[in-house]
Amino acid sequence: MPDAGLADGSILTSANYDTYLRQQVVAQVTSGTRPTGVEGRIITETDTDRIVCYDGSSWVRVGGYTSAGRTGVSLARFSTTQTINQNTWTAISWDVETVDTDGFIAVTSDTITIPSGLGGVYMATASVSYNLTPGTDAAIEFYVNGASNGRFAVGNGSQMTSCGATAVLVVAAADTVQVRVYQSAAATRTLAGNLWMYRVAA
Repeated sequence: MPDAGLADGSILTSANYDTYLRQQVVAQVTSGTRPTGVEGRIITETDTDRIVCYDGSSWVRVGGYTSAGRTGVSLARFSTTQTINQNTWTAISWDVETVDTDGFIAVTSDTITIPSGLGGVYMATASVSYNLTPGTDAAIEFYVNGASNGRFAVGNGSQMTSCGATAVLVVAAADTVQVRVYQSAAATRTLAGNLWMYRVAA
């Protein structure tokens, strides 16, 4: 919204208030009492602890100002270990949801689906721990919409039973995300693991 250009001594009319003052103040509202949207207007929602901006047609989640306002998931393969066959890329099937703010996944499942309106930039970190060394060709990757988003070698499998990877994922609504692993040591290995994936920008 442009500056009103009022001079000293000007009278602040209701139209000035609505256009040049109210629409430029960050209003504290709830998700159910959002004001009329004007492109670029920012509000905070006290019931969700989120910052929201109007993009010209709808309110878009920008971020959160407490941990309760974060957007994303925290998952684990924890209640039972998963078997990983030799020389086969295998998606980790998550069986524990520690955090799921918007229905990204219904465990037990190996696939996260980005909810409507929540495309954007996500920071993702995955870690796994094998029962035995996974071999010299072991690796881990983020798999987005059926394609690798970057593979990370575990290193010398004779020395490492745990590994992790971090990536920035740029995704849209309805995109799918998996974490896949590869081991070359023996017919099978079992693993447990964790995934943290949180939205950092729209």
